[in-house]
Amino acid sequence: MKGISPIIATILLIVMTVAIAGLMYAWLSGLFSTLTQTTSGQVAQATQITSFNVPQVYISNGNIYAIIYNNGNVPINNNTLIITAAEYYASNATYDGNTDSCTASVVNGNSIIPPGRQVTLLLSCSGPVNIVNDWSTAEYYYIFTFTYNGVSVQSSLAAS
Repeated sequence: MKGISPIIATILLIVMTVAIAGLMYAWLSGLFSTLTQTTSGQVAQATQITSFNVPQVYISNGNIYAIIYNNGNVPINNNTLIITAAEYYASNATYDGNTDSCTASVVNGNSIIPPGRQVTLLLSCSGPVNIVNDWSTAEYYYIFTFTYNGVSVQSSLAAS
């Protein structure tokens, strides 16, 4: 009996090596592709930063306004912004037990506040007090708390 020639043996070894390498490449690229996509999604989620400030709350023409600046990298939807207004006595800075809840609408714009933008919000508050009337007596001031995605910011409306 004769064995296979060295040339055919070399060709068979090369073909088998290429076939095994191709199978390994296909398996590993699928494995690493899934890992890369999962990691990319986690990184994108971890780098979403909610950050904003409310430099001013004021009353004009019987309406309550707040200026909000989105300095994070995610848009803020003012429809899901939670706003409360706690009433304090101006004479001794003590909380009088009254808190209103407020809703906001963007003045001259849509309900999404994009990153890097400042907008003016028109606040509609409901609760045990009439903020505009009580504020005008100069007997009260208000601490407004704005909460979005677990981030809270406070701003005050000083007594008139």
